[in-house]
Amino acid sequence: MIRLPSYLFFIGGFFSYASIFFTSPAVSMTMSIIGMIISLYIWYVLARNRDTHLKIMKVKKLIAEEDLRNLKIYPNARRWVILYSASFIAMNISGLFVIKEIIDNVDITMEAPRMEELIEMLGTGYVLFSWVFFLSGIASILLYTKLIVLLYNDEMKIQSLEGKARNIPLLVTKPLSVILVLLFTLVTYGLFSWFMRYRLSSFQKLHNFFEKKLDSESMKLASIQGRGLDEDVRIESEELAENLLKKYSESLGRVNEPEDRKEVIALLFKDLGDLKTDHARSLLDQLLSKELLSENEFNRLIRLLV
Repeated sequence: MIRLPSYLFFIGGFFSYASIFFTSPAVSMTMSIIGMIISLYIWYVLARNRDTHLKIMKVKKLIAEEDLRNLKIYPNARRWVILYSASFIAMNISGLFVIKEIIDNVDITMEAPRMEELIEMLGTGYVLFSWVFFLSGIASILLYTKLIVLLYNDEMKIQSLEGKARNIPLLVTKPLSVILVLLFTLVTYGLFSWFMRYRLSSFQKLHNFFEKKLDSESMKLASIQGRGLDEDVRIESEELAENLLKKYSESLGRVNEPEDRKEVIALLFKDLGDLKTDHARSLLDQLLSKELLSENEFNRLIRLLV
């Protein structure tokens, strides 16, 4: 997952709201744009982390497509973040244009003009951008509520699925009310949205820690079990080598005819395949030291063994 440092939220929040304290339009606009970019980047990272988590769970077979359908978990949240970003940017740009036109063309010291006069004074561009602002604003609100469902409430569903499969504690205990989140966001002028994203990022980071810890413990357990299996194989190979040493010590000491000896050597080579390499080499060394194998036979078997 992509980690979102805590300071990024505070920097983004600062640039988003500090612009209202500056009289310079250029400074205010620059700060607003920086805050908006950081805000949308955070949304995208949260969505990417969610989608990546889902993908990993599918690969590990901890979740099935049927589970996603039953819980109504949409597999790709990044598309919705891109749509939200487009509508949010359109709303802000059109809003800036509308405000600029009003400031440039309307004298606030004079009596407020009627709507017909205002439209005639500001022109069709003002009307067009007003409609863009209105429509993109509605779209942004609707898409924002969609992001709450996809990112925050789906986090609880995903955690519950993985928790059942891997015994990971549930960090998000219940879904958020989308209506309340929207209301708090509007009332606090977006401050609640920053808090909620920070909290969601913390949940993702903590859940990722639990996952890594569990994966690490699983790898340790698999390693211990693997070493145990290797030890069993080694012991079995040692016991087999001892039995083969006894068997072929008798067989090779008994045979005299060249053809019979070739047959015993062939059987010996076949049985060596059931031993670990070091045990097979040790067996041949012992047969050689007992002069039950000639140097020629020993070297030929070593070459075949390797």
